[in-house]
Amino acid sequence: MQVRFCMIAVFGMAFLAVSTQADEETTRALAAIKSISREGKGNEDAGPAWKSLVSKGGEALIPALEAFEDSNPTAANWLRTAIAAICDGEKVAGRKLPVDKLEAFATNTKNPASARSVAFELLASQDATAKGRLLPGFINDKSADLRRQAIELQVEKAEKAGGPDLKNELQKIYTYTRDKDQIELLAKKLADLGVQVNVAEQFGFVTHFALIGPFDSTEGKGFAKNYPPETAKDTSAAFQGKADAKVIWKLCETTDKYGEFDLNKLLDKHKDAVAYALAVIVAEKETPCDIRVGSPNSVQIFLNGKKLAEREEYHHGSPLDANIGKGTLAKGENVIVLKVCQNNQTEPWAQTWGFQLRVCDATGGPLSGIMQKLAENGKQIKLGYIPESALSKEKK
Repeated sequence: MQVRFCMIAVFGMAFLAVSTQADEETTRALAAIKSISREGKGNEDAGPAWKSLVSKGGEALIPALEAFEDSNPTAANWLRTAIAAICDGEKVAGRKLPVDKLEAFATNTKNPASARSVAFELLASQDATAKGRLLPGFINDKSADLRRQAIELQVEKAEKAGGPDLKNELQKIYTYTRDKDQIELLAKKLADLGVQVNVAEQFGFVTHFALIGPFDSTEGKGFAKNYPPETAKDTSAAFQGKADAKVIWKLCETTDKYGEFDLNKLLDKHKDAVAYALAVIVAEKETPCDIRVGSPNSVQIFLNGKKLAEREEYHHGSPLDANIGKGTLAKGENVIVLKVCQNNQTEPWAQTWGFQLRVCDATGGPLSGIMQKLAENGKQIKLGYIPESALSKEKK
């Protein structure tokens, strides 16, 4: 009896040692993959780590999901392919994925958004009821992908139900919508039902700016040079601009539903130039925010004199939200300054000089208690404000 007990104890210790070793190997593999940077640093260790992770099979699935970091898309791509390979291996071996753990992971909003999306897709592949059960709860989720799927499902349900409540249901869904194509789709559906919505307001675009420029950026030097408007608090001062010309602030507004400002039209066409845009945002209380900018030019984003984000890149497209600065609006008045640099490329497609800027929450949705203040009269208006006359013209 005593011998049997000793044998069991020895076997148990050996099993524990193997399990611990496996966990350590998985941890090391995940650490190597997470160390990969966007510039490719760490790639030399990624291949062996990837193979090691996949070899662990199903036991590595949840740890791999937990290793996601939304701030490191390069590593996330490696993890996605590893997870796909793990799932393929489990299928070949005839083993089911742990649906309970996948559901718990997907519904836990503390987990990385991209990982939750992967977990949900795996869950849905195993459980045909998952989408119908869980997607309605994701309609206001911080995961863009889960929110998008929830919006699609709710629109489908609303239109299938039809009836007198359709208009109200679509309006309610619209308030949760963040993606440009879905906003356009719902705006059209609502217009067909006689409801006109303000797309610019839904995005939170700043539609009134004071602009100043040009300042010199010969050979691109203007991007790194700190010109006085970067710390401006108002639009009262004049400055010495490019070629020693005097430059003053010019008050401008846009009626474009995507908040676009064409600097070529507003400040004239200039090459090797820097322009600044200043807006005053008023917050009812201290409010975390995203300041998101789309521009084909190099940009820097400042909030109350602090640089939040920058990107030195020219004419590689101008997607919505290509540049995101995360900050906190103080209670009361806040000064947002955007620096927009133009280079000297001569190609026809490289002549655009402009931007769009919006202030929103972390999901890309509108913030409450936030207004923009007009420099000319101190009047406060909503973010995304566009005159009714312009909205009516667009409708026609």
